[in-house]
Amino acid sequence: MCLLLSYRLTHDNLATIKFSSSATETALGELDAHVKQEMNATWFNDGPIRFNPEIALPEYHIMSFDNDYCNGVFHYTITPNSSRLGDFSCLLAMVNLKRAIGFHLVQSYIPTGLIVAISWVSFWIDRRAVPARVSLSFTTLLTLSTQGNGIRYALPPVSYAKAIDYFYGVCMLFIFGVLLEFAMVNSYMRRANKYNHMAEKIQSNYGQKHIIVPSDYDSEYEEGPAKYYPHINKNSAHLMYKALRYSRRALAIDKAARFAFPSVFMLFNVIYWMYYMREPEDQ
Repeated sequence: MCLLLSYRLTHDNLATIKFSSSATETALGELDAHVKQEMNATWFNDGPIRFNPEIALPEYHIMSFDNDYCNGVFHYTITPNSSRLGDFSCLLAMVNLKRAIGFHLVQSYIPTGLIVAISWVSFWIDRRAVPARVSLSFTTLLTLSTQGNGIRYALPPVSYAKAIDYFYGVCMLFIFGVLLEFAMVNSYMRRANKYNHMAEKIQSNYGQKHIIVPSDYDSEYEEGPAKYYPHINKNSAHLMYKALRYSRRALAIDKAARFAFPSVFMLFNVIYWMYYMREPEDQ
């Protein structure tokens, strides 16, 4: 006598998804497993996995389904204190997913990139305006930290670095670089002010203070060494030249940063998106 048993199973399976490789992922889930002596589970040859096309995931596009077997010999529990070794018949389902990158672009990537771009505005602010540049740099740093906390809360906690973590980390390094650039500029400007004050003091004692060229020289063009005017004390003129030299170095750093920071950030984005938007080789 042959007994045919047919029944429907509903499974809520845990699937493993990696957040650090590429935009296309494969979720693996074990559907059903039974001891072969009791039941031999097999897939239908024609369309073993079917799904409703109207069902969608908020952050992923369902690309395709694959099916396979995970048969093997495993231990299974008979009683709380005993187990047995058995030959299992196992079904394995694979779901190929593609991330809906638009959601993360709007919520994470674009705001984070704009915060970094805003920090570059300090390169065009007068290098003597210390409070304005400090306020802008620290405001963008705090804003990016808040944005990063929101990103972490929106994604599940995992034991490895996610793709968005690398992007966020590099953005944080760029803002930290803006702070370092300002520290260098401010160091040169403090030296320029120091030598300028010394020159003014010497020239004041000499009696011709009004002809000293100030060290906060703001021209965008290099005009060569400071000119030695008549009636200027020699020591005062030397200090004035050193003040102008440090001021121009600070300006040169700002001008270089205006080009270097956006260029390197764009290069990073090209490499980042080419790597993470690639198709996996085994797909």
